[in-house]
Amino acid sequence: MSDRYSKNPSTRNSESPDLDLYVKGTPFYLHKETLAKKSAKVTSLIECNKIDELRWILRDMDIDPETFFLVARFCYGLKIQLSSENIVSVLCVSYYLEMNDDHSSNNLLNKAFTFLEQRVLMSWNETVKALRVCSDKILDKMTDVGLIEVFLDSLVEKALNDPGLLEDLITLPLRLYESLIIESSKHNVSKENLVASICNYAKRWVFENVSGDESVSRHKREVIEAIERLLPHQRGAISCGFLFESLKESIFLDACSDCQKGFEVRISKQLDMATAKDLLVLLSKEDGSYDIDLLRTILKSFYSNYNVSDVSRLVSVARMLEEFLFEAAASDAGLRVETFKALGEMVVAASCDVLRYSDEVYRAVDVLLERHRDLTESEKMEACRVLECKKLSPKACEHASKNEKLPLRIVLQVLFFSQNQIRDKVAREMKGAEEKTEEVDEEEEKDDEIDDMNKKLLRLDIESDYSKRGERENLECVVHCTNKKVEEKKISVWREVKRKFGCMTSFTVDACNCHIKKRKKTYHRYK
Repeated sequence: MSDRYSKNPSTRNSESPDLDLYVKGTPFYLHKETLAKKSAKVTSLIECNKIDELRWILRDMDIDPETFFLVARFCYGLKIQLSSENIVSVLCVSYYLEMNDDHSSNNLLNKAFTFLEQRVLMSWNETVKALRVCSDKILDKMTDVGLIEVFLDSLVEKALNDPGLLEDLITLPLRLYESLIIESSKHNVSKENLVASICNYAKRWVFENVSGDESVSRHKREVIEAIERLLPHQRGAISCGFLFESLKESIFLDACSDCQKGFEVRISKQLDMATAKDLLVLLSKEDGSYDIDLLRTILKSFYSNYNVSDVSRLVSVARMLEEFLFEAAASDAGLRVETFKALGEMVVAASCDVLRYSDEVYRAVDVLLERHRDLTESEKMEACRVLECKKLSPKACEHASKNEKLPLRIVLQVLFFSQNQIRDKVAREMKGAEEKTEEVDEEEEKDDEIDDMNKKLLRLDIESDYSKRGERENLECVVHCTNKKVEEKKISVWREVKRKFGCMTSFTVDACNCHIKKRKKTYHRYK
């Protein structure tokens, strides 16, 4: 490689090279005066007789020998080929060496800027190509030159017209990518497109990068921390699956506490949108255990941010947790009883006073006992401590009462609560039947009173020989008498009802056993 770079540029000059210049250890044999004609910085070093410094003039610049080869060729008057891949490095070198038109007309810095404006910035793809190859040191120089703002403004302008272009930026260096997303968000670029781009960037540099190299892990940690900073906090803006996976990676990569906390808060805001499988992926560790403390932290955060007006979120989380407990027991053959119990206690606490039935908890217990047939009776009882028999549906009670895997004590509890369920159901049915019967009797009494009133009014029409005054007085008398009879008849009806049930005082449940007698007759009918 050294021969290649030492021969070509200086062949234009018949004199022997008088400068050995090194770029990343690669020597270039050049002529000082030739470089000085194009570079004000080289001129200054020669005038100050700083030859040693001149030899390593580019040691602080992270440029490759190929880039400097182009610069040297330009100094010797040879044709150079600029491209999107080398334009940034050429610009930075020519700026550093002060190759401007003030020092020499039609100099390299001016040519490079012209190429950038006309051939690179006009195209989204060429702009991305130019930025893709930039190292951190080159980016530092770009910042000094003011090129970062130029590139960002160009990309943001194009992204505003077509937000879908943001998904093409996953190959950019993190430093550039983060600046670009921040700048795009300031200009009201579609949030959906920003989130899609951020998620794709994380997949490219974190989730799909499986290398265990220390430098790679460090870069992944930097990326996941940047991802957390860039993601919006709005509920539902990011999928639960992505948030769960990001939190798990942030823990594995030992990211900063702010990063982990940020993902936890976002998850807690939309925990009701998550699935049992999402939670299973998050909490499972490489050794097969579960991160119980993490689950407790997330649940605590969720309930602390809970809005009382939205009970449906509590129900969704409770159901999701019960499904998670079942999935954990069904998918993990090595799940220990202690771990199952610890998870189950949190699940039961979440469903308390929220769900009427907790059949999924029973299913989880059943599948755990099925997969661990060697458990002792005491271990089975420990596993069953998360089971609330009173929250089993009739169907689940029927299954549990015949389940030979359950401890006998649990089966007896199930039978007891099942009997209570049947008794309560019968009581409700009898109460409903009583209320329906009373409503029918009241309607029949009302119909009879209306018929009597109609007959009396009809008789008044037939008696036409009354005077108007007498007719009016007679009508008022009849109506008054009729109303009085109606009231007396209503009272007599209630007295008769109370007499039949043996309670002539106030008609209350405490004052009589009427509903008990009625219940016996109705019970035989339903039985």
